[in-house]
Parts: sequence; C-alpha cells; structure tokens
Amino acid sequence: MAPPLPSLTLRGGPPVHPYVYSKRVLRVDRNAKDGDVVRLLTREGKPCGYGFAHSQSQIGVRVLSYDPAIVPDEAWLAGRVRAAEALRRDVLRLPETTNAWRSVNAEGDGLSGLVVDRYADTAVVGLFSLGWLRRADELTRVLKDVLGVKQVVLRADDKTERQEGFSAPPPPRVKRVRIHEREVAFEVDPAGGHKTGFFLDQRENRARLAGLARGRSVFDGMTYTGGFALAAALAGAQSVRGMDLDEEAVAQAQRNLALNRLPEGVSVRFDHGDVFDALRAYAAGPVGERPEVLVVDPAKWARDRAGLGAAMAKYRDLNRLALEAVRPGGLLLTCSCSGLVSEEMYLGVLREAALDVRREVRLLAVSGAAADHPVAGAFPEGRYLKAVFIAVGAPGSGPGRSEGTASRPRPEWGRPMSTEDPAR
Repeated sequence: MAPPLPSLTLRGGPPVHPYVYSKRVLRVDRNAKDGDVVRLLTREGKPCGYGFAHSQSQIGVRVLSYDPAIVPDEAWLAGRVRAAEALRRDVLRLPETTNAWRSVNAEGDGLSGLVVDRYADTAVVGLFSLGWLRRADELTRVLKDVLGVKQVVLRADDKTERQEGFSAPPPPRVKRVRIHEREVAFEVDPAGGHKTGFFLDQRENRARLAGLARGRSVFDGMTYTGGFALAAALAGAQSVRGMDLDEEAVAQAQRNLALNRLPEGVSVRFDHGDVFDALRAYAAGPVGERPEVLVVDPAKWARDRAGLGAAMAKYRDLNRLALEAVRPGGLLLTCSCSGLVSEEMYLGVLREAALDVRREVRLLAVSGAAADHPVAGAFPEGRYLKAVFIAVGAPGSGPGRSEGTASRPRPEWGRPMSTEDPAR
C-alpha cells in the first residue's frame, strides 16, 4: 500500500480556482517536497482536493482535483487525457480536417501546468510545473497509450525552469513531422522553434483569413513558418509575401512552400526582414502596391506587468503602421498573444492607432484561440489570444485628434488579465 500523501492546509475554505497562491497556504506537512501531490485541507481540517505543492512559487498549489475522493494517480491522469482527446475527436471532429491539434490545454482540460500538442504520431509536451516533470515517465506512458502516439517530446522554457526551480533535460533531436491543416501541408520541428513548434491556436483564424484573401494581395508580417501566408495562397490569393526576423523560421517557411502545390497564377515569396520597416515602406510607396490583406501576429510582448506599458506602446506603433500600410478598402488581421493584455485593452490600442492615422476602421470579427484550446469556467485568464479582423477605410475617412492633442488611455481598456497560455 502506498504511503499517505502529505497534507497542505489552506487559509479559509476550499479552492475555487486552479491556482492557490502562496499567501493562502497556512501550513504544509514537513515531509512534503516541491512538486509533490498533496492532500488539500480547509482551515477546519476538511479534505477538499489534491494538487501539486510548491513552496518557492507564487502559485503555492496547482489544483488537480477538487474532489477529495478522486486521487490524481496514473489512472486519473489517463482518464483526464482520454476525456480531453474525446473532445477533439468526437465533438470538434478535428481528424476530419487536420492531423495536428492541442490534446491537452492545461487548466482548460483540468491539468494545470501541462500542455500537449499532437503532430501526427508525435506528442510534444510543454511542462510548466515541477510536478509534471517529476511525473514525466508516467506522463509518457499515458500519452502513448491513450493518444496512440509513437514518440513523446518533453519541453520546458527558460522562464518556467527559473520559476519552478528545475532544469529539464534537453529534448532529443527528432525528425521533422509533416502535418496538414485542411489542404495546407507544413513541417514541424518537435524539438525546436517557438511554443511546441507550430501555432496551433491560430487554426480557425487562418481558415477565416484564407476565405477573405481569395483574389487579393497579401502581406503576412511575423509569418513564422508561413501559416497565414500559405493558407491564403492555397485559397487563391493573387500574391502573397511573408516576412519574419527569424532566419530559421523563414527557411522553414520556404520548405513548407515547397510541400504545397499552389493554384495557377498565385505567387508566394518569403523574406527575412523587419516588419516595421516593411510597413513603413508600403505606407510611403504607391497605393496600388500596398497589400489588400495585411496580417500582423507578433510574439508575446507583454511578458510581465513591469513591461506592460512598453508593450502597449509597441502594439500601438505596429498597428498604426499596419493601418497606414494596408490599401484603402483593405483588410487587417491584427493579433496579440499576450495574456496580460485583455481584449478591451487591445481594442483600445486599435482605436488609438486609428485616431493617429485618421482612418475609418470597422471590426468584422474579434476571435481567439481555436476550439481545441478550451477555457475553464474557473480560469477565465485562459483567454489569451486576440485576433481582430478589421475593414480599413481611406486616409482621412475616420476621426482624429487636433494637432498637439495628447493621447490618454481610454477607461474602457479595463484591467489587464493575469496570465496567458503557458505555451505562448
């Protein structure tokens, strides 16, 4: 018989959120180690669930079970993963359109600190908790058994390792995996690149953008490995240009281009360069050479609250340039994956940018991550991605400020969200 689990007593009642912050921890059994599964007790000593404990983290407990009768053992883990995968296969029916999706979305699937992305027969795991690293062997067994994948690649980023106090072994070098998303083919490096190798969260936004791009010229800024660019090209865009500062990403975008057969008459090119410079060049050039569809999807600029102000200024600068660079009557897709920037804050940035350039903007859609990135009702902070589709008017078509009028933050920006997709 396994020894009893150590206990952790909370200040107050049972947890109502997957994070129990350290200030709510009253006491912990002496034999509990960081990363251990602990039995949670209320101040009165009533059992109220289980979670990963961590004495050195602001998140004192990552709650795994709110039911004291359900112990998070290997059978429990297999059940959670099985339920998560059933949502993707049986409800969302993702295998009908792709062989790559997020199988486990951390708190959204009741597995705080764990992200699992499937790429064909490979599962790439994002570890965001010491507890999951300590259960790596068990996790690998479960994923192979439940998901039916042939290989599991474990990854952790530098920030998580510093916060959680561990050093994960480097992922093994494995072959690139070929995936498809509707009719578009991509290669993914499971051990390299951003996130887990690909931006699965933008799947539904790529499909929407592709439908809008047919017959139009497209500029895909911050293209990474060509996701939006290739989706637009395969849908029949007239011409497509992708750009990124990451030379390795541009090289992979070129390889992805070679995997796909373009419709007749469609031209595609990928350039290594600074998107800010490219947008300035478009704005200064002939109107007829500006893109009719423009995408800006930058990296996470607001990584902590200390950098939030600088990130907001950068978002505003980027979107001001994008609004100037797109052809009048064109379409702009602008994205932010910074969880600290709420939807209200981001829409405020776009309003300010539109006032700066005096262009009419009409919001066609405000979207987020694809449905395989579910958000738990107890964890609204899980809504991190903002994807805003905008119809852009001609210069002078919208309101603006008088010269010398200072810009002030709008009250409707609201408060920033506290967390974001750990894999972004």
